[in-house]
Amino acid sequence: MKRFLMCLAAAAFAFSAAAQEAQPVDSLSGEAADQQADNGVIGKYRRSSLYTVLMKHSAFKYGEAIDSAFMAMPTPDKFNCHDLAVKSFESSAVKQKKKGKYKEDVNARDIQSFILDADVARGMVSKWFNRCPETGVFDMKLIQERGNYDASQADINIADQSSRGRAMLADAGEELIGKTFLLVNDITFVDKGEKSAKAGGWLRALGAVAGAVTGDSSFSSMGDSAAKLVNEIDGFSVNITSYLYRLDWNDEVAGTFYVLYWNDPSNPDPARRMAYDTTNLFRLTYVGQTSTSAANLSSKSLSSKSKESQMLKVCTRAIDKSIVQLQRDFDEFKVNVPLYRINDDGTVDVQIGLKEGINARSQFDVLMPSETEDGRMVYEKVGRIQPVAGKIWDNRFGADEDAEALAADGGKAPAEDGDEAGDVTLTASTFKVLSGAHRIVPGCLVREVTIKRSK
Repeated sequence: MKRFLMCLAAAAFAFSAAAQEAQPVDSLSGEAADQQADNGVIGKYRRSSLYTVLMKHSAFKYGEAIDSAFMAMPTPDKFNCHDLAVKSFESSAVKQKKKGKYKEDVNARDIQSFILDADVARGMVSKWFNRCPETGVFDMKLIQERGNYDASQADINIADQSSRGRAMLADAGEELIGKTFLLVNDITFVDKGEKSAKAGGWLRALGAVAGAVTGDSSFSSMGDSAAKLVNEIDGFSVNITSYLYRLDWNDEVAGTFYVLYWNDPSNPDPARRMAYDTTNLFRLTYVGQTSTSAANLSSKSLSSKSKESQMLKVCTRAIDKSIVQLQRDFDEFKVNVPLYRINDDGTVDVQIGLKEGINARSQFDVLMPSETEDGRMVYEKVGRIQPVAGKIWDNRFGADEDAEALAADGGKAPAEDGDEAGDVTLTASTFKVLSGAHRIVPGCLVREVTIKRSK
């Protein structure tokens, strides 16, 4: 009996210690979105545009804290911010469930109501064309800025029938407006601290029972030590389901808009303003969804940060993980990222890392952008690259702060989702060239290769 209880208590102690050591620590760098390379190669590049919205659960535990954290988040740096005035709406759910038919039905209904009530699709189009709410007139300034068009290209008359004018409008629609997305995030809190407290109580009781049965006080001491260790785990996690929608913008929609609703600032037309305000031309298409989680489980000795700061970090990490999964599932949501540096040893650097979900098995196509004679942008695949193990950038939220805290505590940042850990001291990840070495030059973009899944 004594041997059995000793093994049981020791196993429980070891399990609690291992659980503490294995918990992921959330982080992400605070690097600027458009940081320039030393040689100025990167410059500007075309990004997809993203409008992020929170489905609030004010009545749920820490619902208000999640709302506050969401409002403090920046737009993910590989996207242009296309946020509208409304950044959140209240969920009608009365039960907190991670998944299931109940959640799916409630969320689908709530999201559809939000899209219609907030007139999201029309709002997205209005933002693209910088629509004046008083006069209803449009301009091309934002399209010029995001598409890197020169002033003469963007300052065209919409009625212009020249081939270059039509090509620029088509290019802007395909490359910019047609890559505008709405991301609705349903985030709920999962308290790990309560579970840790219960586990600690169980281990303390186990030690007391073992001590009483055997008369050996060391069992009670062991139980107290195990319980204290478990209660050192001060953390929580959040579950997130993200729903992705794309703004419908094709040749037919564009043609109707330019012919019937374009309101030129040089000649404002009240009739066109009214027609635009009442049309049902603009719509959003559902792309897909994903569910994941992010945790902030660490020893109390590792962090003196406020709960608000920890919540911001965990919620930001959760949305980053959702975006990674959605990009892997849906090609249309993938982004192109420019090369950061071409190194003397033949490797290349790109400013992506753990935040973007890369690991030593990831592969990226290298694309060369070029402009056709009529002004449209095209992309040619010229090579393929793969991250170098041990040279992956840890650019997760708060990575630098967590690295300092862990170093002071004698710990080491755990790997992300079972992959090798990243290096917070880097400014980019290094890639080896698998093909196209002689065609990879400054100005190229990279895009993650689609993962083939068996049906």
